[in-house]
Amino acid sequence: MLGVLTHPRLAYDWFTTTLLRWDGGLVIYDQWLIGANGVGAWSGQGGTVLLDVYYSCYLIAFLGVLYFFGRFRKQGWLKVQPHVPYDALLLAMIGVLVGAKTAYIFIYNPDFYFGPPPYGPVDTKDQLERIFLNWSGMASHGAATGIVLMALFWWLKSRPPIAQIGDVGCISGAFGAIWIRLANFLNGELYGRAASPDLPWAMRFPVRSGKSFQVVQHQGQLYERMFKPEDPAQVEAWLKALTDANPGGVIDRGSYVLYHNPQAYLQGYELAVRNADGVIEYVATPPRPPASERTLFFDLTEYPLVTTPRHPSQLYQLLLEGVLLLAFLLWFRRRVKRAGMVAGAFFTGYPLARFIGEFWRQPDVQFQAQGNELGTVFLGLSMGQVLSLLMACFGLGVLFWFSRKGKVIADQTMWPPDKKPAPLTVPFETGTGGSSAAGDIQGITEVRAALAEKEKEWDKAEQARNPEKKEG
Repeated sequence: MLGVLTHPRLAYDWFTTTLLRWDGGLVIYDQWLIGANGVGAWSGQGGTVLLDVYYSCYLIAFLGVLYFFGRFRKQGWLKVQPHVPYDALLLAMIGVLVGAKTAYIFIYNPDFYFGPPPYGPVDTKDQLERIFLNWSGMASHGAATGIVLMALFWWLKSRPPIAQIGDVGCISGAFGAIWIRLANFLNGELYGRAASPDLPWAMRFPVRSGKSFQVVQHQGQLYERMFKPEDPAQVEAWLKALTDANPGGVIDRGSYVLYHNPQAYLQGYELAVRNADGVIEYVATPPRPPASERTLFFDLTEYPLVTTPRHPSQLYQLLLEGVLLLAFLLWFRRRVKRAGMVAGAFFTGYPLARFIGEFWRQPDVQFQAQGNELGTVFLGLSMGQVLSLLMACFGLGVLFWFSRKGKVIADQTMWPPDKKPAPLTVPFETGTGGSSAAGDIQGITEVRAALAEKEKEWDKAEQARNPEKKEG
């Protein structure tokens, strides 16, 4: 969350794709520079990040929470006061950001945050920066868990109609999945498994190691391109940790180093080579330098690695987990009578869509090993599929519970209830009536005495406000 609060200061902006930055002019998608001299190619580094894909897509996803809550509230389907959607948005942001990041740290990549160098942090400050300043990824299963926990805390504290609020929140979650998968695609990550080169929409993506470093080939060897810490005080300790872990395997390039790791990527890849005409070509081996009888050439070029043709699984998941699931939930909402059913459908439908999409998605790189180049974790299933099975079991339980115990939506009352002033009551009892007791109501003496005392209090208050006024 601190990464969000400190934006646009991204300590490690190489971890995301920058849409807009300022570097002597406006840089668009790290490709084009619009400056005083017109539009040209940008080949620099640094600058101030103005907008990146994750912040923009998360912003749109969170705005969707306000949209759906406001829409269903105005339609009368969700009976809550106008301030409740903003409460839900705040809790959703906390649940998503904390839950998604925590799950990624402890499930997908714990060695990067708590392990020893060269991949682990060199000191406590480095560790905190890795956790909070754009080093970590996000796990969707953790986001869902975080939202459920925040909803539970909210219900324990204030007893809102959490089941129906959860229904709207899950519809918003399906909308948000569209934008998060789009961010994955624009960032060139979480791509698909190998596809036939004849597939019209097969794509190549930049190769990153299990620790999210870009992988390059240098003199026929695989290296990870690691950028030096931003804090100069950490650079010396960081370089020492790398050289101690791999003596002779570190090449200093100024702002970054090449760290030799032959297992940085265990799947098929190609080299992105720019030919004499400036066109990028994809080859299996680097081109040889021109031969000469008198000159000895040393090829010191770093060739970025790209994947072999792959399925754009991010777009598949965008359709399955986002568009189709959102359409189904909106259709399902019109046909249920009990609160909580839409939430149960989401927690069942999302993992089902995720489980199917994982058959085209490349499993996470950090689970690769010799003999398990694909990176599966259990019975040929990926980590995402295993977590999806657990989530689907939870979703079926939610469906079963609310189908029997859920409150009827039509019977919901406004929450929080409107507070009306209590009516003025006078503490007297009716009399017995009759000619002998006409006008003599029991208790009237006490009422008159109370009013007299109240008049004295009013007079004292008036004299305190106007001390110069004398009693007549």
